[in-house]
Parts: sequence; C-alpha cells; structure tokens
Amino acid sequence: MPVDKSVLSSSENIIQYTLKNKDATLCMMVLNYGGTITHIITPDSAGNVKDVVLGFDDYKTYKHPENPYFGAIIGRFANRIGGGEFTVEDVTYSTALNNGENTLHGGVEGFDKRIWDVTVLSESPASIRLDLVSPDGDQQYPGTLTTSVTYTVTDENRLEITYHATTDKTTIVNLTNHTYFNLAGLDCNYTILDHQVSMSNDIKGTLAIDKNGLPTGESIGLEEAPWFDFTNELKGTPIGQRMSHLSATRGYDHPYVIHENYMTDTSTLPLLNVATIYSPETGIAMDFETTEPGFQFYTGGGIAHGVFTGTKYQHQSSIGTHSGFCLESQRPPDAVNKPQWRDSVLLKKGENYGSKTVFHFYVRSD
Repeated sequence: MPVDKSVLSSSENIIQYTLKNKDATLCMMVLNYGGTITHIITPDSAGNVKDVVLGFDDYKTYKHPENPYFGAIIGRFANRIGGGEFTVEDVTYSTALNNGENTLHGGVEGFDKRIWDVTVLSESPASIRLDLVSPDGDQQYPGTLTTSVTYTVTDENRLEITYHATTDKTTIVNLTNHTYFNLAGLDCNYTILDHQVSMSNDIKGTLAIDKNGLPTGESIGLEEAPWFDFTNELKGTPIGQRMSHLSATRGYDHPYVIHENYMTDTSTLPLLNVATIYSPETGIAMDFETTEPGFQFYTGGGIAHGVFTGTKYQHQSSIGTHSGFCLESQRPPDAVNKPQWRDSVLLKKGENYGSKTVFHFYVRSD
C-alpha cells in the first residue's frame, strides 16, 4: 500500500502514516502529532537505503523539552515575533516569550505540539492532508484559524508540501516545516558541514538581523557578506567552509530573500528552484523549490549535544550540533511588525493563506 497507517499509541491517539512511491525510491513517515516528518528514506549512489532526516523511532521523544522542532509543522507563526507583541486592527496582542525576548514558532504550544486530523487523499501518488482548527485566543492569537497541510510523495522522488489557511477574524499566520536534513545519513557523518550548497543566481541576499535574530528591515547583498553567497562561482561551497564568520549565530540561522512579492497566498506564484544541497559521501542531492518570498537557512547550531540519538536506519547514532540543516520556506521573521512585509502575514476573513514547497531527491554521479 502506498499509504500505510500504524497506531503508535491508542491512549494518546498517536498515529504514524507511511507514504511511498511505486518504486519505493522515496518513502516518508509522518506523525499526526505535530504533522511531524519522522523519516525520509531514499537510496544513495551505491543503492544503500538512507534515512536522510533527523528524527526518532518513537513518538515520546518528540515531546522532550529540548526537541528543536524536528520535522514538525510550525504555526501559527513561524520564526520570531519581536517582544512577543503585535497589533491587529488597533488591538495589541502579547504572546508567550519562549526564545529570549521573542516568541518563536508560534509560542509555547505551537502547531508542532498538536494532534492533527489526517485524511488519505490518494494512494497513487501517496498523499495525505492534515487539518487543524486553532480557536480564537489560542496562544493569545486572534481569530479561529483553520489550517490544512498536504504531503505528497511522487514517483519522481518529490516530496510536495502545500499549505492553506482561512480565518473567521483578522489574524496573523506564517507556516513552514522544520525538517532537519542530513543527506549523508547520520550514521555516515555526524555533521552536515561537508554538504555542498548551490543557490539560485536569482537569490537577492539575506536580511540583516539583530542580536535577537530579528530582521532590522534592511537587506544585505551577497557581495557585502560573501560568506552568505552560494551563487555563481561559489556554487558547491561546503556549509562549514566559512562559518567562522558566523560565530554569533553558531552557523547559519539567517533569512534569505528569494523574491519581493509579499502576498498572503503565494501558491499562485511560480515554483522556483532555489537551492540544491549535495552530500559527496552518498551522492544524494536535494533540490529545494518554493513559491515563498524567502527561507530560513539553519544549520543546527542550537541542537543539544548528547541528548538525542537517531533512528534505527541510522543505527541510533548520536545527534548533536550541526547534525542537520533546515530550509524553512516562509515569510520574513517578525513580518507582522515590519510595514513592508506585514501584508504577507495578515490574513483576513474571506481570504486564503497559501504556499507550496517541494523537496526533490536524486543521486548525482559526481
């Protein structure tokens, strides 16, 4: 069956879904808890099966307080809200601070900690839809937000993720997925520092951030800070090669700008191939495509060392700092408090929030 269902806990209603394509060259497992991607399994250049994401075989470890959102759907508001405050229709709202002076990834009980309703949409291609209703006042956000996230595994080895949300009252929303990738497989390489990154020449740069990880509102051209540049002749640069410039953030943890069409529903925009990450150890490459205006490139500098171990496919190898990287397609951090980006995260009654992101896996011979 291209879509399989396993009950991990009947008392807690924890269910894992397995989606795979017809040739079993791409298989993913997803929990209804947090919409969490627990495994992505694909062959390397030698035909060996590799689990190329960070995660766990059991569901209880995802509830560990030091879990850095492994594989989860992030909402209502991905990334940071400065000071945990924002204003909607002249009313100021305060959300819990869980990242220093910021609200991070929706707050204390974000979408990553919720049980989602799951519907199997199709067996071929394997596709499921996860639905969640967040009531008015949930985590101090206004409006009842109805969110749907669809995962599809295609025969072309593409994992397609679509996001959709509506509200009954003006609110803010910024959705993403927080999967950590390690294309070498954790058992082959403890870190992703040797992974090679190539970004589209159309990348406009990064957003300047302050000491709290909040955008200042200014952009940084790649020529101004070349350690952010993975375009043109710098395509293929290893992640770890220039991280000495990034000690304050313990590696990359920065918002990149793809385009400047800041609209609430980007799903109608072209799907752009933004980046390719390649592991020379396994030959596995991954293309990252999205309709979103930007993405957070995070290289796992904050992953706790010695706390977690990987999956059975990874021989329960130790997880630690820089064991995985994230490509989090999204609107800019703290966009609700920046006039130039605010419209992209302000969702009104009768409107749609939407986006699409694709991860395409394949083997390269070089």
